[in-house]
Amino acid sequence: MKKEFWINKWENNQIGFHKDFTHPLLVEYISLLNLKRGDTVFVPMCGKTLDMLWFNSQGYKVIAVELSQIAVEQFFTENNLEFTQTSDGVFNIYSHENITIYQGDYFALSTHYLKQVTAVYDRASLIALPGGMVEKYAEHMSAILPLNSKVLLITLELQRTNTDSLGPPFSVPDDKVKVLFKDFNFIELLQEEDIIDREKGFQEKGCEYVYERVYLITR
Repeated sequence: MKKEFWINKWENNQIGFHKDFTHPLLVEYISLLNLKRGDTVFVPMCGKTLDMLWFNSQGYKVIAVELSQIAVEQFFTENNLEFTQTSDGVFNIYSHENITIYQGDYFALSTHYLKQVTAVYDRASLIALPGGMVEKYAEHMSAILPLNSKVLLITLELQRTNTDSLGPPFSVPDDKVKVLFKDFNFIELLQEEDIIDREKGFQEKGCEYVYERVYLITR
């Protein structure tokens, strides 16, 4: 899957993955990240998620990365947020109060950008990547995160009868999570639920089940 795929998604407003509310599982499990006011959370492939606003409202700093310039600018304009824009030669950098979004390639991030990070929140990044890329994503995450970081990860495992619609989102079963994050010290499954009955979009795509899982992963 090339970068142009996601660029085109945003250009064509094909963003069914975006939610216009704070994810309830974030609110439910945020305490397990043991964050203090002023701590920094990393949100990879953030899109224009409102979860970043929620982190900010709780007194946490946000560092995020997003490929699409459209997504980044919509986040600020749709939420009536004034922002500054600069560049460091690698990323276009958008900032508002305690929220900083690096517009560019996730794989261009280095430890330099994340040295203040305490925790990671991944709701829609891992499941957005096909086989091959998802392994590189997890490897890069392991390489750039500070020691003792915690990851709150939300995944989906789906079974489709309609093979014409194979993703994204891509299915990430429990055993794959354990392989992807093998370099981390501790992986805890916090919750597992089949959400097919309340997700009509997945029903229309021919899914027989959609297991939503939440993990706490410690480096």
